[in-house]
Amino acid sequence: MNAIVKKLFGTLVTIGLLYVLIHASWYNYLFKGVYATYLQGHTTANIFDGEYFDQGIIHAPPVGIPWPEAKSAEWAPPIEIQQALDVYETGAFLVIHNDSIRHEDYGNKVMANTKTNSFSMAKSILTMMVEIAIESGDLPGWDALAIDYVKELHGPGASQLTLAHLTGMLADLDWDEDYYNPFGITAKALYGRDLRATVTGCAVGDQVGRHYEYQSGATALLGFCLEEATGMPLAEYASEKLWLPLGAEMDASWHLDDVGEAISFSGFNATARDFARVGYLVLNQGNAFGEQLMDSSFFATATNPGLAQFYGYSFWLGDAPSPDPLSEATRPFVALRGHLGQWVITFPGLDLIIVRTGHAEGKEVGEALPASFMAVASAYAWKLPAAGH
Repeated sequence: MNAIVKKLFGTLVTIGLLYVLIHASWYNYLFKGVYATYLQGHTTANIFDGEYFDQGIIHAPPVGIPWPEAKSAEWAPPIEIQQALDVYETGAFLVIHNDSIRHEDYGNKVMANTKTNSFSMAKSILTMMVEIAIESGDLPGWDALAIDYVKELHGPGASQLTLAHLTGMLADLDWDEDYYNPFGITAKALYGRDLRATVTGCAVGDQVGRHYEYQSGATALLGFCLEEATGMPLAEYASEKLWLPLGAEMDASWHLDDVGEAISFSGFNATARDFARVGYLVLNQGNAFGEQLMDSSFFATATNPGLAQFYGYSFWLGDAPSPDPLSEATRPFVALRGHLGQWVITFPGLDLIIVRTGHAEGKEVGEALPASFMAVASAYAWKLPAAGH
């Protein structure tokens, strides 16, 4: 009996020591990360993970601007598109044309009033907030140096890093973007206690501005620059500069780390109908239902491909091919896109917005957009004549 007790005691001591070592180490974020993912039956972050984070509230106006509805069966997804949406566990699917909802569908525990995590769609939202700050005079321009606002930056390229490099994914950080590696920097940034300490611990390389590499740490740095310039937390700034003038119908929120810093590269939670308002802002080049929140010229720059043909200033760019196999015609789109298939796709010239949230989107081929995204874009881009009437 004594041997059993000693063995049990030894096991408990070992577990306790491991807990203390992990808790005090670089990997202390694992407790939160494992609980929020693996213990909930997931292998990565999920659209309902807001309950595991403190939230910065992004206030909607007392009375929002409801979307007009003009729903019609002709706007429902074609059978093959609906099958794909079902396979990938779509939460919300909205089609908005001529400023009215034409099709709306919910499933997989998502309803019209459900707020879900948009993941990297937050990168596009943050970029528009930075442009607003530039036009307000809080920031001098996209060529402003990040080190003027984030003094902790270090590495051979730290003194050359600009806001444009950050939004265009040209930052050359010591950062390996991986959403499924629990020991990687992306997981630590998401689940760790102090996002700023984690990100500024990464050196800036000597290839700043010379090659594209998608890195969430770059967006985090952009968020720190905005907060330093405006003196406002991101959620507060988003409330004042976006959510209120957009006439959102429900409050949104932004995930916070343990010290109250917004996880700017992810964690923007809202309803599908309110995400559509962000699409409206892009489609109308900064005009929010009659109020010009930012100059339309910004979108000419932001939606112009950088070193990667599919990426601008945190916007995804591409062309939807004609469904006619004999045609080489295409129609352009500008999109916000997040992990697991969170999309807001806008079609210039068609007055068309597609919103999709959900639990998966299928595999990418290299750095190209996934087949499910392209299939939806193609199906809807060609429903209308180019004039968009």
